[in-house]
Amino acid sequence: DDMIDTAGTIAKGAALLHQEGAREVYACSTHAVFSPPAIERLSSGLFQEVIITNTIPVSEKNYFPQLTVLSVANLLGETIWRVHDDCSVGFEPYSTLGID
Repeated sequence: DDMIDTAGTIAKGAALLHQEGAREVYACSTHAVFSPPAIERLSSGLFQEVIITNTIPVSEKNYFPQLTVLSVANLLGETIWRVHDDCSVGFEPYSTLGID
């Protein structure tokens, strides 16, 4: 999903998947708003892993064992450099463009 706010929709989806026989359910989201009661829903055992990015800071008190936070720092940094250098912000890594 693009954003997890209260986690109601994603928790309902996970519960349905388990009812239909899923052994493991993984959740991925770009932005973790985590408004109450999101943490309770996400850490209730429905998910094997919940993967988010750090586009929104998550307080340590909202961490739970199934949570994985991925950094977007390198992606944003490279994008800024590419815009600055008037290069494509597309797929190619700098190393293939001959730029140091």
